[in-house]
Amino acid sequence: MSETNNLPQSISHKELNLLMIKAKKDLLSIPESNNTELQEIDEFLNDLDNLEKTAKCIIKKISSKKDKIFKAKSSNSIMAIGAMEVHLNMVIQALNIFKNDKN
Repeated sequence: MSETNNLPQSISHKELNLLMIKAKKDLLSIPESNNTELQEIDEFLNDLDNLEKTAKCIIKKISSKKDKIFKAKSSNSIMAIGAMEVHLNMVIQALNIFKNDKN
């Protein structure tokens, strides 16, 4: 009976969603005999983390050094870098959605 006393009487959808986002995925659904699959998943997730870090670093450099980088560049080059910056921001958003998806 004392175990049930620790449970909250209610929880909001917002609180539940935050808990689900922070919860780690249960890897027990993957058979133990398939270690290579676990390694591939870990490698893929590490690659995604590296991509996110690199994208953030590039965006930071573009926004902090615009004058120096673009001084001698044509308008087409500046527009291309701007498009790249937008796409990198979309990459970061997509990575966040992928990481937070618990299905």
